[in-house]
Amino acid sequence: MKKNFNGWLNIYKEKGETSFSVSKALKKKFKFKKVGHLGTLDPLAKGVLPIAVGEATKSIKFISNLKKRYSFVIKWGEETDTCDLEGEVVEKSNVRPNFEKVKMVVSKFFIGSIEQTPPIYSAVKVNGIRAYKLARNKKNVKLKKKLIHIYKLTVKKPSNKNFCNFDIICSRGTYIRSIARDLARKLGTVGFAHEIVRTEDNIFKIENSISLLKVLDLSYADLEKVYFPIECVLSDAQEIILEKKYSDKLKDGIIINSKLIDKKINSENKLILVKNNSKLVCIANLEKENIIPRRNFNL
Repeated sequence: MKKNFNGWLNIYKEKGETSFSVSKALKKKFKFKKVGHLGTLDPLAKGVLPIAVGEATKSIKFISNLKKRYSFVIKWGEETDTCDLEGEVVEKSNVRPNFEKVKMVVSKFFIGSIEQTPPIYSAVKVNGIRAYKLARNKKNVKLKKKLIHIYKLTVKKPSNKNFCNFDIICSRGTYIRSIARDLARKLGTVGFAHEIVRTEDNIFKIENSISLLKVLDLSYADLEKVYFPIECVLSDAQEIILEKKYSDKLKDGIIINSKLIDKKINSENKLILVKNNSKLVCIANLEKENIIPRRNFNL
């Protein structure tokens, strides 16, 4: 396999690894020039971390399916400054909410669009500085609330009164640690995220993920067996296969009138994947009758 690898890897990030350390290790081992990912995972979180390699990094800004799914565990009775297991306990409570009350509060206050304040130990920037750096230096950190969307939040009946398990489908940018903190407070107690596992991100699922260590043991030839094609994350885009004379024009930045092409194009779907034979040429937008090139792929 050539070293100019282009595609996606569905990495299972282990607890303790960072999104940056995973990307760095892959670049070093396989000499990748460009690496990106769909969303940062906290060091203490584990699970699905989709990694874009080479030309696949160009597709990230066009992805519309940004739903993510997590399973997580809240420990009741303690709140930490990091909202997870790593932090210092800042508040305690003897209150342990019952299962029916948890379900009621979740359905009433934690479904749909809600405002959320990120944890102070997060990568959010305050005047150009990461919030966690300010927090570590004991600076007073005030973060703005942000709008997120929770599509589904399921509570699983606990076997231990001190813990409760959840499954959530949410929008990009949702902090599970903040969900744990805010839900506990709404229930009249305190709590933190004891465990977080990302189980789905876009089309990537935990069942077909592969650990970083296993990937680093692979050869280039073996890597081809576990990668996903660039366009897999753009399943909502329509695909059109054009003759070379038309695909070359788009690649040169020339706008093409869709009436010139003997192809059926869905006018409702504005995002287009342009191919010549099976080769991905560019991403384009359909505006009125015009196909406007947005991003070329050098494959």
